[in-house]
Formats: sequence, structure tokens, C-alpha cells
Amino acid sequence: MSAQASSSQSVTTQPTAHGQGSSAPPTSLRPTKSASGFEFPAMWSFPPFFTLQPNPQTLAHQLLLWRNLLLEWARHERVFEVNVDSAGKDVLGVFENKGIGRRLLPPSVKTLMSELVKNGEAAPDPPKQDTHYLIYWRKPEEWGDIIYHWVMENGLNASIMTFWEITDGDLSETTEFRQLSVSILRKALESLVKRNRAQIFEGKGEAGEGVRFF
Repeated sequence: MSAQASSSQSVTTQPTAHGQGSSAPPTSLRPTKSASGFEFPAMWSFPPFFTLQPNPQTLAHQLLLWRNLLLEWARHERVFEVNVDSAGKDVLGVFENKGIGRRLLPPSVKTLMSELVKNGEAAPDPPKQDTHYLIYWRKPEEWGDIIYHWVMENGLNASIMTFWEITDGDLSETTEFRQLSVSILRKALESLVKRNRAQIFEGKGEAGEGVRFF
């Protein structure tokens, strides 16, 4: 039985009643390119992909596919945060394929985000809740290294810089960390503090917080 024969087929090869395997997704599916140029894999156009499967082995593989897809998409779109309960136009594009009328529902997104957290690819923000997450297509330590290299390369370690100057100032306009989430920026800078490469100074409001690099 082919994967096209039933919408309830799983996202991986499953045995049929006759012991034969069926492929998923159907070979007729092709990658889909978004308006921004991101190429979604063929699996994203396979309706069962948007329903978490009950079989533990199948589910583990499905979540791995979703993890990789979400991280690649977030990197391309420069998305730093995920709100599980988003609705309507606020639903992240990766979680909804309007072409096939399918969406990864909030309970499934929570399960997915839990997997990313387990693998160090996301973190609840604030902690101890399960609706809002930071997504780490780069780990905070990596962002810290990139920012530190930029600071030293441009001789910006002579004075205190505000958080805003780092992510939104004129000097950072062409950097990879442009408009980086403040929460991720703070974690990145804290990683530098632990390595004695920076000191954070409190200020009024997030834009007023400052940092000196050593």
C-alpha cells in the first residue's frame, strides 16, 4: 500500500498487513520554496507530517525531522523566539502549510520544543513555563564568540557599549547578530563574563544595560 492511499500513514516506512513497507512521503511530492527563498523539504507537504505519530520509534524520527527543519528555517528567517500559543497570522510559517491545509497544533509544538530543550537547541524564556522559547540555531556561547570577535576587530573594547548598540546600532548593521533577541544577547554576554572576557553593567531598561569587553 502506498503512502498516497491513506492519510493516516506515518512519516516513516511502516509495515503493512502483508509485511511490506510503504514509503513516506510519496515520491510525487517535491520541495517547496517560500517567498523568502527557504526551501521546505518534500516531507513538509505530506499531511501526516503535521500529526505526531503514536508509535514511539516513528515519533522519535518525526521529531528529529521537525527539529532539523525548525532550526534550518529559523536560521534562514532569522527567528529567535517561538510562541507555542500563536494563532492566526502570528503562527510561524514553518508550522503551517496553507497549501495542504495542515498546521502543527500547539500541543505538538510543545512536544517539539521540549525535544529541542533536551538537546540544548532551545530554552524556555522565562524559565519554568512551556509557551515561550528562545531557539538556538546558534548557541549563546557561539553568539558570544562572534560578538567578541567583532568588538575586538573593530576596537570597540575601549568603552562601555549598550545592549542596543550591539544589536541595533549603526556599527552592527551588517553583522549576523543584528536585531538578536535581547534574551539571547544577555546569555551570550554572560558566557563571556564566565570566561573573563566581559563585564555587564545594569541600567534602566534593556536598552540601557551595558557591557565592557576585555
